[in-house]
Amino acid sequence: MRWILNSIVFAIAFGASGQDLSMAIDKEEVLIGEPFVLKYTIVSDTKIDTLVYAHQEVLFAAKNSANATEVGVSTPYELEVLKEFKDTSYTKEGQFFWEGSYELTGWDSAYVVIPPQHVQIEDSIHTFPAGLIYINSPVADPSKPIYDINEAFTELPKEDGPLLQFLKNNWWWLSLMGLGIIGVVVFLATRKRKEPTPLSLRQSTLQKIDLLEKSKGYESNLKEYYFDLSIILRRFFAAHYQERILDKTTGEIESILSDYGLDQKMVLLTRQLLTQSDMVKFAQSKPSLEEIQSITNDARRVVNEVADLDLENE
Repeated sequence: MRWILNSIVFAIAFGASGQDLSMAIDKEEVLIGEPFVLKYTIVSDTKIDTLVYAHQEVLFAAKNSANATEVGVSTPYELEVLKEFKDTSYTKEGQFFWEGSYELTGWDSAYVVIPPQHVQIEDSIHTFPAGLIYINSPVADPSKPIYDINEAFTELPKEDGPLLQFLKNNWWWLSLMGLGIIGVVVFLATRKRKEPTPLSLRQSTLQKIDLLEKSKGYESNLKEYYFDLSIILRRFFAAHYQERILDKTTGEIESILSDYGLDQKMVLLTRQLLTQSDMVKFAQSKPSLEEIQSITNDARRVVNEVADLDLENE
């Protein structure tokens, strides 16, 4: 009950501040080494006298979610900062604007999650939403020539050794024996091989939630546990509805779920899950073990409700 009251107080305080924080990436997909721009924006109804953002310089710390079977997105991924961080502030139509941008690139193929970034406005800490970009490997250009590699060879002795002489005299039946062995191995491997049944989106998402809960990550890093649970849920919505979800606010996600006909009770439960996750990550909330288990089970309920609704509509 305490964390619900804290969530309400946090939402009221944030709404009363009259500030809107957003994040934008100018491309959804880039090749390895291709630059892209990451931009943060703050819009305020009143002038901001104090704004502190600790920008990153040589490397930008992100998360790697290239492995779809891995729980959460805990693997670090470093983006290279190509141009130093630049920010500016200005006033337009009675509103105060602050903008800061990076030019970044990645050097390994992956789905890269841009974690939420924190900024201090006056005496309060606020958070930009997370983002996602796909860094892909370039495709070889068949129109470009392939150059030979100059190799140096060592001449063999003119006299053949006993082994070479044996191979020369018996190569034909040795070849037949080798082909026979290869054929038997291929036959046995093909007969035993069974194509694994792919998991449905519901099954794979519930499996990730189960693995996350079994890891008991909340005992060592509660914030990381809630962040991973939030990302698993957001990625499920993105794959199910084919919408960009990771860079959406909680209110925007709530609107998307309502538009797709999700039961209002489940919409409110989803909002409660994401808000509780934000409270733990950014407002120093410390839920009990029972509350952690309850919110994990609520995440399973939301996944099942969304999947069941899709089956009913078919």
